This record gives sequence, C-alpha cells and structure tokens, in this order.
Amino acid sequence: MRFLILSAALASTSADAGQVDLTMTGFASDSGRARIVLMEGNEAYSGHRPVTHTASVPIKHGRAMWSGSVAPGTYAIIAHHDKNANDALDRPIFGLPVEPYGFSNGTWTSIGLPAFDDVAFDIGTGVAPQRITMRTNAFVTIAQIAATGAAALMALFALAAVGRRRAHRPIQKGIFL
Repeated sequence: MRFLILSAALASTSADAGQVDLTMTGFASDSGRARIVLMEGNEAYSGHRPVTHTASVPIKHGRAMWSGSVAPGTYAIIAHHDKNANDALDRPIFGLPVEPYGFSNGTWTSIGLPAFDDVAFDIGTGVAPQRITMRTNAFVTIAQIAATGAAALMALFALAAVGRRRAHRPIQKGIFL
C-alpha cells in the first residue's frame, strides 16, 4: 500500500513538472565545458536563496545543450564557457569575467547582473525553450588587446633599440660589421 501511495505522489509530481530546453551558442572552441546555473525567483538570482540547479555540459561544434525538469515557476539562467573546467566564472581583472557568459532571454550586460525582470522566464507544465549566446565582456576584450598590443609594442621598441645600437657602433680599424 505504501508503494502505491509513493508511486502516485511521484507520478503527480512529475506530471506537474515543466521542462527547460537550453541551447547555448557562440563558443569560440569546444574546450572546457558549458556551465549552467538555474535559479528560481529573484531571491535566488540575487543570492539570497540557494540556486535550483547547476550543471556542466560538453560543447560540440560551438554549441551546448541542456534539458531539465523543474517545478512550475519563474526562473533565470546564467551560463558561461568554463574554459578551464574549474566550475567557476573566472574574474581576475577588476572582478570582470574573462570567460564568455550569457543570460536567459538573450539578455546581455557588460557590467553587473541584468535586472531579474529582463532574464526571468516562466515555466509551466510544458517545455520552456531558452537560447543563450556566449559573449565576452567588452572591457576585458579591450584590456586583453591592450596588453597584447603593449607587449608587441615593447618588442618592437626593443628590436629598434638593438638595431639602432648596431647601426651606431663605431667601426674599428680592420673590423667589418
């Protein structure tokens, strides 16, 4: 009898569940994993309540997919390209993410979290499709380009200094340069 009651309870729970079908695109490579954080309600989104679900999924041909069953409600998703598979969104430069990321509803911001209303979507008892395109923070991209450019510029100055030094080296009698 207990088995029948438990089976009926589980059947009603799964019948009331909805499903999220998430497609993520915009990965520059298939290395690492796509990391997903699903949060129910503004309280979880703002960090005042635990997240509902986290997952890491493989990336194939610049795309990753995840599906999950959840109770009906209002949810938000943050996803990122976990290039080094450390299960964290790396933020070494002024707290800005260096790994590409994105939000549910295709919402995007370079600084901070977008408003919950912009990323929130409802899940009923059916399928709730979501699509997220991974993007790199513009400030981080500019910093990386500047760092690469600065290193290249320093190398050019070093080469110019060596070349100039050789050009101005005094020629000693009997020695040809």
